[in-house]
Amino acid sequence: MKLSVYMITRNEASRLSRTLSQAAKVADEIVVVDSGSTDATVEVAKSFGAKTFFHEWKSYCDQKHYAEGLCENDFVLMLDADEVLSDALVDEILKIKQNAPKDKAYAVKITNMYPFDEKPCLFPSRIIAVRLYDKSLMTVPPDKQNKDRVAVPKGIKVGRLKNEIYHYSLLTLEQAIDKYNKHSSELQRMMAQKHRKVSVIRLYWEFPYQFLHYFFGQRYCLQGAKGFSQAIVLAMFRWLKIAKAVEAQRIEKIKKTL
Repeated sequence: MKLSVYMITRNEASRLSRTLSQAAKVADEIVVVDSGSTDATVEVAKSFGAKTFFHEWKSYCDQKHYAEGLCENDFVLMLDADEVLSDALVDEILKIKQNAPKDKAYAVKITNMYPFDEKPCLFPSRIIAVRLYDKSLMTVPPDKQNKDRVAVPKGIKVGRLKNEIYHYSLLTLEQAIDKYNKHSSELQRMMAQKHRKVSVIRLYWEFPYQFLHYFFGQRYCLQGAKGFSQAIVLAMFRWLKIAKAVEAQRIEKIKKTL
């Protein structure tokens, strides 16, 4: 089995090397689709032998769908530029390649890492998503809001990888706030395109609800001050999406009266 690893980038030079150094251990082909980096992202990607392409940004899903389509091999591994394969996962994927995959899709644990941590904290926050799959049978839909969603057809069994991907989403509070400010704007535009209405009442309860969800529900409370800070930032991100949607609705209403 040959495997293509694909990812999308924009100004990821500071952390791309760690991602690609692990990805290169399992990949027969690396595809990187950039949306206009102004740092050394493309140069870093090429230094690992990646095939690099430019694609104008529309959305996370559109970008990933485009990158997926550029892969030469049927079996692909979707990674973000801030995600690193654990050594154990590298070995597990290599064994699948050597023995031929038993399934057409595999879900994997994606473990959130705090800035500057080299190993997962106690009781880390995780998601489970399909990342290793046969693209001749399934795809990342270009029009979905969830950037990591692979649309697996009914009847196809999804296997489960035992080991994990380390997700270094946040570097500093400044970077996190900038990232989530932009992402909340994109989500708001998607909501507007789908004509989804948001109640003004959500402005009052969205932030405290989301903070409690992350701080206690996602166990960020176990990580002390850094967990508290991350819960605040994530709750603000969720609140910003709602606040921007309410603002856009008000602007649209005013325009109709002119």
